[in-house]
Amino acid sequence: MPSTCKEIQEQFAGYVDQELEPAQASRIAQHLQNCPGCTAEVNAQQSLKTLVHERARHAPAPIHLRAAIRRQLAQETAGAGFWAQLQQLWQRRPLPALATAVVLMLLSATLTYFVFQNPARPAGPSGAAFIAGYIEGEVVCIDCDLLDALKQTYTHDETHRVGVRCHDGKVWSILQSPKGRELMHDVNHFHKQVRVTGNLFQDSHYIEVQQFSVI
Repeated sequence: MPSTCKEIQEQFAGYVDQELEPAQASRIAQHLQNCPGCTAEVNAQQSLKTLVHERARHAPAPIHLRAAIRRQLAQETAGAGFWAQLQQLWQRRPLPALATAVVLMLLSATLTYFVFQNPARPAGPSGAAFIAGYIEGEVVCIDCDLLDALKQTYTHDETHRVGVRCHDGKVWSILQSPKGRELMHDVNHFHKQVRVTGNLFQDSHYIEVQQFSVI
């Protein structure tokens, strides 16, 4: 018959899973009424089991699930810490701990699948629609042009916005894609006529550069 906290805690996994004989469960319940430390431990194990049970059923979920799970884990496992609890569970009940680890790996693999199936595009206007195409015009520094118009003293630097001024007068701002940075950061391209192909965000006049050439 268990009498110490250590002996009681060795049966927590069975108590949480409702696998103990009624007499054993009753003795543990009586112990918990007078032991805050053991009560906190069994509550942590119950929270972990509930969390895994809830999340495991929703493995094929959107990418946003990763952030939601992390927030929930931070709330549910504050104190002992999630991995500390998993380690404790492994020491007492290896099979449930292994099942928990497998669920987490499956979730991670599912989330990775969604990430690589839906890769993020280079930074651009949020939610904006685009079409593939090309533009031709002069490479200009948008900020330098504005400062010139204001008759301000300035020095061009890499924080300035760079774009392509087309023959109709419209200026397309260049997004921070690899080819875009190559075009923007080489001052030898400034005031040259170029042909740029890529994704055109027509509503906001941004272009994600895929290829360019001086013409």
